[in-house]
Amino acid sequence: MSDHVTLDGIGLRYRLQGRGPLLVLLHELGGSLDSWDETAALLQDEFTILRHDQRGAGGSDKPRAILTPDDHVADLVRLLAHLRLAPPYRLAGVAAGAALAVAFALRQPQQVAALALCAPALTVDPSRRQYLQDRADLASRAGMQAIVEASLANSYPAIMRRDAQAYARYRERFLANDPLCYGNANRALAEVDLEQHVPRLTMPCLVLSGRHDGLRPPAAGRALAGRIPGAVFDIVDSGHLMPVQAGAALAARLREFFLAAPGQGMLAEGHERRLHHP
Repeated sequence: MSDHVTLDGIGLRYRLQGRGPLLVLLHELGGSLDSWDETAALLQDEFTILRHDQRGAGGSDKPRAILTPDDHVADLVRLLAHLRLAPPYRLAGVAAGAALAVAFALRQPQQVAALALCAPALTVDPSRRQYLQDRADLASRAGMQAIVEASLANSYPAIMRRDAQAYARYRERFLANDPLCYGNANRALAEVDLEQHVPRLTMPCLVLSGRHDGLRPPAAGRALAGRIPGAVFDIVDSGHLMPVQAGAALAARLREFFLAAPGQGMLAEGHERRLHHP
């Protein structure tokens, strides 16, 4: 069951579950906190898990303006403070969610114990920027139905559609996106350029690539990991949408990595009881 909160006039949908050190899960462009359902369920016995719909997605506010990574970092900071969840933080993000994780870690490095970057979208090749702009225009003009097939052909390849029901559920959630907000998120992603800053990341970092990811292939993930001091690289049998397409395998890899990382998250007094009795 999800909760909603309004912070400084901004409405956010979130879900808090589990016990143990805090792990923040950040969803992809076009996704929502529901993308993490399987992975979160498998990790909740070892971690306190926070997920939220980023502004413009899911059940959170739907602004008409283009949001920057700074806007999303500020939303996360507000939510953590409201829930009295103290650092150090573990963050795992998929695709554009990984960009949010990196942006948070760059701004508040002393608060981050470890990062996991799944199919990270930290920069956009110039050849793909026009595609994102065109997709944004088409979604805004004609709705999500106009872009769903081409978009999921890239992010949800046929080889990963073995579970037809899981694919159908994801497709339904994708179609439920607000077209203007989704378009603006594409426009924002086209301008993201965080990869040049990753040598500044000093906390333990795991970079994961999907074996069948044509958008962020393993070679790109391996190269990125090579630019982050001490980063670990691995490959998961997945496409671009790792939590949806390989939730169990991802959970196992995150568990191994984060339990080995230093730092224990802290809960405010009385908060753990709420996690068990939402």
